[in-house]
Amino acid sequence: MRRTPLVTLTTDIGWAYAAQVKAVLLRRAPDLRIVDVAHDIRPQGVREAAFVLRHVVPRFPAGTIHVAIVDPGVGGARAAIAIRCPDGTRLVGPDNGVLSLAAEALGGGRAVRLDPDRLSPDGVTSATFEGRDVFAPAAAALASGRALSELGSPTGWKVLRWPEPKRRPDGVAGEVVYVDIFGNAITNIPVELLPEETGELQLRVRRGRARRVRRVRTYADLTPRGIGVVGSSFGLLELAERDGSAAERLGVLLGDRVVLARARRAGKGGK
Repeated sequence: MRRTPLVTLTTDIGWAYAAQVKAVLLRRAPDLRIVDVAHDIRPQGVREAAFVLRHVVPRFPAGTIHVAIVDPGVGGARAAIAIRCPDGTRLVGPDNGVLSLAAEALGGGRAVRLDPDRLSPDGVTSATFEGRDVFAPAAAALASGRALSELGSPTGWKVLRWPEPKRRPDGVAGEVVYVDIFGNAITNIPVELLPEETGELQLRVRRGRARRVRRVRTYADLTPRGIGVVGSSFGLLELAERDGSAAERLGVLLGDRVVLARARRAGKGGK
């Protein structure tokens, strides 16, 4: 028995434009199941969307079709692509790096450059909304059983350059890669680089003044409105404020440098 196809949507276009994408999907493949991952990615937030997809895509069943519409280069020279990963998962979106972290997490794969003439009878597409006119028809075609090779010619894809944390003698340096709805600032620092679940740390954001914060296991371990470092559900360290927004409190932006060092005991000459 054939399973009902599953398509996810990750976009920065908001709900009204997303509804147009869904309309195309459902007209072409009425039995689709559609999951909204996010439609509130920061506008033009390619790295943010790539981060979300990297952590969401592997949790879905093999064979799911994931559509990403975060496309500041829409209508330009960048290609529209679809990638088939070894487990049968398909990734559809612009070739601006937004799909690359998810593809890497699933072991790579093969890709085609989507040909609009193979997706629509008239081949007419909007110069400003290829999410509706190219990506959605491609996803519907794949969900309906068409092979990847039928939708375009083989191609590679752009790989997003992702920042790596750096070990320091007294700790680790990284950067903020995602800020969630609660204002938690997630860094690119894996929890295992600072394995202690509790203790005091010195936090420095950008090149600002260092401040002492607590490393805790849960948000509840922080005092009300206290700032601390928590191991997030992404497996990365995050800056959090209990009952508040750490990003607002600290003035943190995406890409800001973060240094976490083990706090030194105060002594002669200490502070």
